[in-house]
Amino acid sequence: MMTTPSAEKDIAERPQQALQDEMSDVRRLIDELDEELVTLLAKRQRQIERAARIKPALGIPANVPERVEEVLGHVLGAARREGLSVEVAMTLWRALIDWSIHYEERLMGARALKGDSQGSADGDRSS
Repeated sequence: MMTTPSAEKDIAERPQQALQDEMSDVRRLIDELDEELVTLLAKRQRQIERAARIKPALGIPANVPERVEEVLGHVLGAARREGLSVEVAMTLWRALIDWSIHYEERLMGARALKGDSQGSADGDRSS
């Protein structure tokens, strides 16, 4: 969210202590949000672990490009709906998906079907 010139003027006119208090509040809230994000990412990781147990029995590789596109499309829609930068969302989720594929492959070990996973550098990813 960008500030308007009048909003910047309003901030500049506030007492230093009020600004310091507000900055402390911002930092506290960011710390709380980070805790929530870690909790959610841990839950997501547990689902990746479940997938790594199930996929070999179904003959599914860790990297399923169609699923990657589905995940990214879902995240793109959610980012737009929530006002999150699309650039931030896509950068984070592409990294998360890449990590998830490699983690699944490690967990699946010899049972892992490679499918298109060698091509993850060219954009194929899965979760």
